[in-house]
Amino acid sequence: MGGSSGHGVGGPAQASTRHEQPGYGSGARSFIAVGRQLIIPVVRGRNTRALILFELAVDVPAAISEATHKMLPRLRDAFLRELFAMSYTGAFDETYTDGRVLDEMRRNLRLAARRVLGDEVADVLVLDVMRQEL
Repeated sequence: MGGSSGHGVGGPAQASTRHEQPGYGSGARSFIAVGRQLIIPVVRGRNTRALILFELAVDVPAAISEATHKMLPRLRDAFLRELFAMSYTGAFDETYTDGRVLDEMRRNLRLAARRVLGDEVADVLVLDVMRQEL
């Protein structure tokens, strides 16, 4: 395999809470890790050129954290669908850490999370990204 490059953008993937921060409404929040890393192939033609590994979490009200945990398999599925779609359209070809790509990815993942969990999802956090060239 080729080289790898990592881009860590967060801390531990354990649920935690935060209270009344601007832009997130009032009340306690929970950060729920999506679980194992999501592995997305970067395919061009018939060749897999690289694998990108994502570690994600969702920012939800603490009141729905238990329900969120129960829905993690559906959430992972929705995230994988979005990430595969982005990969197959070339979003992760070379500039996968470009701000515009990450903004589009977060927006797509946030919409996917809201389809699964409802409008209470404030955000999807990218905790870690790594690309492994093949």
